[in-house]
Amino acid sequence: MNSFLQPAFLLRFAIAIAYIILGIVLIVLPIDIKLLNNTTKPLFSLLLIAYGTFRLYRAFQLLKEEEK
Repeated sequence: MNSFLQPAFLLRFAIAIAYIILGIVLIVLPIDIKLLNNTTKPLFSLLLIAYGTFRLYRAFQLLKEEEK
């Protein structure tokens, strides 16, 4: 079985991509959220992108460990 088709990996991958997309959407689109002002909105977006990238890295790292 292809290791990229394992359900656990697919779930980790999808969640990581969702965090990255959410961060990009918050930066690009003019969405007004009362909790986020002009300073916290880009910072929160960058935090989401960084966390999504970390989760993506961990998903591939766990997949590599499971193959051993």
